[in-house]
Amino acid sequence: MAKEIRPEQGVRGTVRRSRVWVTGVVQGVGFRPFVYRLATDESLAGLIGNDTEGVTIEVEGDPARIARFLARLQVNMPPMARIDHIAVSELAATGERGFQIVASQVKGKVSTGIPADAATCADCLRELFDPLDRRYRYPFLNCTNCGPRFTITRRIPYDRAQTSMAQFAMCAACQAEYDDPLSRRFHAQPNACNDCGPRVWLETAEGRAVKAEDPIASAIERLAVGEVLAIKGLGGFHLSVDATSDAAVQKLRAGKRRSGKPLAVMVRDVAHARELCALTTAEEVLLQTPARPIVLARARPESRIAASVAPGIPWLGIFLPYTPLQHLLFADSRMRVLVMTSANLSDEPIAIDNEEARARLVGIADLFVMHDRSILQRCDDSVMAIVEDGPQVIRRARGYVPLGVTLPLATEPLLAVGGHLKNVFALARGQRVYQSQHLGDLEDPLALNFFRESLDHLARTFEVNPKYVAHDLHPAYLSTSLAREWAAEHELPLFGVQHHHAHIAGCMAENGLDEPVIGLALDGTGYGTDGRIWGGEILICTLDQFERFAHLEYVPMPGGDAAVKEPWRMAAGYLHAAGMALDDCDGMKFLGATAQQVKLLATMMERGVNTPHTSSLGRLFDAVAVVALGRHHVAYEAQAAIELEGCAVDEADAVAYPMDLLHGDWPRRKSMRISAIPLWRAVVEDARHGERAARISARFHAGVAAAFVNAAVEARVATGVRRVALSGGCMHNRRLARLLRAGLANVGFEVFLHRQVSPGDGGLSYGQAAVAAAMLRAQA
Repeated sequence: MAKEIRPEQGVRGTVRRSRVWVTGVVQGVGFRPFVYRLATDESLAGLIGNDTEGVTIEVEGDPARIARFLARLQVNMPPMARIDHIAVSELAATGERGFQIVASQVKGKVSTGIPADAATCADCLRELFDPLDRRYRYPFLNCTNCGPRFTITRRIPYDRAQTSMAQFAMCAACQAEYDDPLSRRFHAQPNACNDCGPRVWLETAEGRAVKAEDPIASAIERLAVGEVLAIKGLGGFHLSVDATSDAAVQKLRAGKRRSGKPLAVMVRDVAHARELCALTTAEEVLLQTPARPIVLARARPESRIAASVAPGIPWLGIFLPYTPLQHLLFADSRMRVLVMTSANLSDEPIAIDNEEARARLVGIADLFVMHDRSILQRCDDSVMAIVEDGPQVIRRARGYVPLGVTLPLATEPLLAVGGHLKNVFALARGQRVYQSQHLGDLEDPLALNFFRESLDHLARTFEVNPKYVAHDLHPAYLSTSLAREWAAEHELPLFGVQHHHAHIAGCMAENGLDEPVIGLALDGTGYGTDGRIWGGEILICTLDQFERFAHLEYVPMPGGDAAVKEPWRMAAGYLHAAGMALDDCDGMKFLGATAQQVKLLATMMERGVNTPHTSSLGRLFDAVAVVALGRHHVAYEAQAAIELEGCAVDEADAVAYPMDLLHGDWPRRKSMRISAIPLWRAVVEDARHGERAARISARFHAGVAAAFVNAAVEARVATGVRRVALSGGCMHNRRLARLLRAGLANVGFEVFLHRQVSPGDGGLSYGQAAVAAAMLRAQA
């Protein structure tokens, strides 16, 4: 935390010189010119300079003015800045006159932060559309309050020479702004204009340049006739089409090989966003933050969006323009709403380099909008939602990375490699954890390379040389293999961290908790200490240890991983566990499978062949979606669960389906089991009698929430713990999160959720880092 300094601490009538050391996000955010103006306003002499630890300030003058300067420093700082710590020491007065900004110093270990990329500010936006401004319609204008940061930075100190702008020498006018302490572009490292900066041009799919007096106007014409454009942006290329044209969207889907997963759309401004979505105040605020994330909001059924944009769900991923080039696209009245999705084939990393885009996007894009400012770091758009009255991270990337997240305890340098899907790694040192951008699923070789590139960059940037490596227990995860490779290469000790312990520890650490909690870890897949697949867990957790108090009762998962993509297999598993026939008329109808397939699965389960057992809540969602919605196969992860939640979005809360608590023997550490068989029987019975899917879904959510609340009460009776941490991918489900939080609060629990880190596997590495740090503390 920043040190509080009150003006009355100064002593009048003498001259004093103080050194002020500031750490946090204080480079590349206009902090030095801010300090220059503040010191000048207080008639103080001295200097300010960047270094690898943050900024160092020296101020000389009347002690009361110095004290006032220090107080104002923390109150009036630039919008992108964040102060983590201030240290003040006294120096001998030198009699210096005037205040100056000095050259950056490279010394010691890095402890400052690279700022995240920020959306175009209001001042720059006015200049962009002012015909009298020298940057009129210039697609790369920026200032100290906005523009690219992380995605153009090689390392710190954050100076132009360390960015991809180093190749662009500033013209005299830009240099004058850069050197003027009173300018909004004073020491703005990406500063440029039409005369000296990056440029935009068009290319055909065959790589031939397209002659165009105004490339952006020409791009708009091509979008208007239904073509697919590859547009180079801030953290990578987007693939874009007119979101009101079903034919254009289907063409994009075919090229991208993304058959059903929802696509995000960009709109001109909040007014247009309101036309498409029933936005809450919190969602409107989140849309307009400098990070400009994609926000999941309730779609209006009467909007003109093509049905193929987000099929089968009531939400729309919507975001606002965040670069000048995007604002220029929407300046044309025809461009009301555009699909803007990562330029890649499904599950591959986003394309960033011009040559890479030409090679990887051939056959997908009809036209390429290119520019010559290199993107040094791949960074997808972040995805957020408002869950239980606060922001929740779904995908943490542009606008948030590489900002550090605090740990409640200090640690030696360590690497946490995260999970297998939605991979994000983390580097930790002291009380800061630096998570990477979203890397994707490690099954893809390009994603593995992305992992290695990003790890090299982040470790080099922050000069974190890990002494330990933390990883998931799953022996088949590629992240586990990478951890072992890294540890072997560098001769480092390994910490294996159970998947669901990491989830709960992440929620604990984010909320500053270092005492035991009851953890509800609810997700699709996690390797358990018994070698089975967990996912419906109640754990008694400290940061370094956990015990399994209760879990969903195990059911067969015929086909193993195949059941994730074919939910009908999980429905078969629950039918089998409930002693219900798979091959009668209802069973065949629900499963949507052939008699031969059903017979094969029955034999597999009876003989235990390729049929692991799971306690996963995510797989229970899948099975219920099969019966309620007929969702036998999925095109993307969690599709069945998302659609099951979505079908009940307008349904009132309903009477819970029953679930049984099968008591264990906690003093002997035998876990309680939560049986979903009564719930399953009731779901099947309602479906047989033609009950609406929305009603089944509402009763299902209520039943799950009630069962886990009741089990948490049993855990409190056994342990005396009154705090509950909620984590795991199922916490993205707004209805379930609401029912759990309200139910737990109603019986006297203090409930904690994630806000800065994803509750899903994107937050796993942060939790792994917290567990490893606590283990190291316990060993000390």
